[in-house]
Amino acid sequence: MSRPPAHLSGLRPEIPVDRDIRGPAVPAARGASRRDFLRGLAALGAGGVLASVLPPAERALAKSAGVAFPATSFPDGVMAGDPRPDRSVIHTRVTAAPGTGRVPLLWLVALDAEMQQIVAGGIVWARERDGFSLNHKVEGLLPDRWYHYQFRGPGAVSDVGRIRTSPPRDQPADRLRYAFCSCQQRGAFYVAHRSMAAEDLDFFMHLGDYIYVSDGGTITLDDYRARWRTFQSNPELQALQARLPIVAMFDDGEFYNGVDSEGPPARLEAGRRAWHEAMPVRRNRRDQVYRRFSWGDVADVFMIDVRTYRDPEVPANDAIIGFDTQNTALPGVEGMFAPGRTTLGAEQKAWLEKRLTTSRAAWKLIGNPYNFGPWKLLDNDTPAIRENPPPDFIPNQGTYVSNEAWDDYGAERRELLELIRDRGIDNVVFTSGHTHFYLTTELMPDYDEPGAPSVAADFVTGSLTADPHWSDFISPPNPTLLRGIEDLFLLNNDPYLKYVNMFDQGYAIVDVTPEELIVEYKVIESLDPDAVARTGARFRMVNGSNTIETLFDERPIERIPPGG
Repeated sequence: MSRPPAHLSGLRPEIPVDRDIRGPAVPAARGASRRDFLRGLAALGAGGVLASVLPPAERALAKSAGVAFPATSFPDGVMAGDPRPDRSVIHTRVTAAPGTGRVPLLWLVALDAEMQQIVAGGIVWARERDGFSLNHKVEGLLPDRWYHYQFRGPGAVSDVGRIRTSPPRDQPADRLRYAFCSCQQRGAFYVAHRSMAAEDLDFFMHLGDYIYVSDGGTITLDDYRARWRTFQSNPELQALQARLPIVAMFDDGEFYNGVDSEGPPARLEAGRRAWHEAMPVRRNRRDQVYRRFSWGDVADVFMIDVRTYRDPEVPANDAIIGFDTQNTALPGVEGMFAPGRTTLGAEQKAWLEKRLTTSRAAWKLIGNPYNFGPWKLLDNDTPAIRENPPPDFIPNQGTYVSNEAWDDYGAERRELLELIRDRGIDNVVFTSGHTHFYLTTELMPDYDEPGAPSVAADFVTGSLTADPHWSDFISPPNPTLLRGIEDLFLLNNDPYLKYVNMFDQGYAIVDVTPEELIVEYKVIESLDPDAVARTGARFRMVNGSNTIETLFDERPIERIPPGG
């Protein structure tokens, strides 16, 4: 079926009311007025439904059929996600009484924030079986530009949100600028969200722990829905989500601590369904959430799922200075280096390897929910040990921080990095979350091999609000001791670990051009309701180098020299 004209006044009468009524996006001079658009809907026979979702002043434009629906509200605000050259997904949730069944919503996309120059819209239904939430794919947009959108329900109008479309794949693009973040608890102020909303960004990437459930009490779908609604009621979060599109992936906070592929099926499905009801990501028939999208010829962005297909973690077998650790000198952690263990699953791994190999973009950016780089507390694989290894020596031995990340899947990580090295794939950058600490790492297949060249990079953001403050990490609070622990990490992860910050919370920004990539760690005081983010560190990678240059490193507390 062909699309109706852009002016939307000659809409095809055979289109059902519960389908989109849209035209291709047009320049501002050709946008249809809201009045003409609503008249077109009414001409379709949508009058009864339309009358229920319009404010009283506009109901005269529709032909009322006496259809009555209960009053609604939009308690979670609005969200848009997954920018594409010609489309995006818009999301909201409405309130409705149990037994209502479904509620009609009018969606509108406009060129202006006042929602006067309409370029697309239609009637859709928020259904009770989906918790009255709605993910709707808006199509027919023009590439590389901003739009505004809004929902209207019976007796209520949502906030206005913004849609960003991406430049066409493989077409010249000057820049991509986005934030990545993770880990938001409710024990601190959402000042990082406010600062992120004020940044000049194309979107923000949320890498999981969007909510934190109760490991023993969040079991059913209703339990998960209730938890999401508690978290999404935050006004600073809603303002960020309306201001910037989101590119989302889950971690374990959306399910339960340490979730993997062997969890209770009914609980896993409840958590997964609630995530889809809360995020602007459409659920496909294969139930596959890993995906790629492009930003012209500047970047291919890959969102990977490290939880759905994941083998269970390797348990901790030791503890040092408050960290649960995996000590390879003790029994029980042999699986860290075992071939065949996976966090991606065979199908996703093959997908990622193929897409990396065939990508023609200048930069390959991987949204990765937990840290990719190694994280040792003590190193038992030094150049001196390699010169005279003991009989039972295994490469990369040491005491690792146990945090359910890629260290538990050493063989799979090595295979992926070997592919990047052997195929000569430059400019692969992981942007990661989960640890609650900032980490910057150059990556190589054997990270303990002296002089091994780096083949990729991993940048890990601190938490937005989780573990609400560093002062809760060490008792009694001792920031100088915390800096000393950072130095211990740097010493025992030399030379590949370039930066560690266990002190600050916040988010990170990636600024990409064809020539270079800049990463800034934006840090903030989450216990100050008036705090504003500042730059705590800045790094650069030049196209083709695969190495990280530190441009700036702000340290509010003087660091302890190694051995000092």
